[in-house]
Amino acid sequence: MMNRDIRDIVGGLAMMSIGAFMAWHAYNEYDIGRLARMGPGFFPVSLGIILSVIGLFIAIPAFFRPGSPIKVEFKTMLAVTLGILVFAFLLRTAGLILATMAAVLVSSVADRSITWKGRVILAVGVAGLTWGIFILGLGMLLPVWPWSH
Repeated sequence: MMNRDIRDIVGGLAMMSIGAFMAWHAYNEYDIGRLARMGPGFFPVSLGIILSVIGLFIAIPAFFRPGSPIKVEFKTMLAVTLGILVFAFLLRTAGLILATMAAVLVSSVADRSITWKGRVILAVGVAGLTWGIFILGLGMLLPVWPWSH
């Protein structure tokens, strides 16, 4: 087990677990219906099964090929996790644009090769895309700025 492709084994097993849980939950909570008259649970159950099968196709071959050991970079993990938390806590008070920019700035600390100028350009670009997709494209009702509540 030491010289196996642990990344794909863990990733495939995670996909299988998430897919199986999603299919099981949808099967128990929603009506599946029939193929000719699909219920609201048909699509989530199908997606869960497909995700599980894809995870299986990733995990099984990984048991038979060598791989490199996993190196966890805690600084990167911490920066990305903090970026998600910053977005979650700032969205309602600061608005979509500022929350997105703050999250990108915090998360981009994980990339050592990007400069602060690059981080700011990235933050503005991602915030613009986020606004375009969620506000213009999907018409979601989110505060865009702190004063637009």
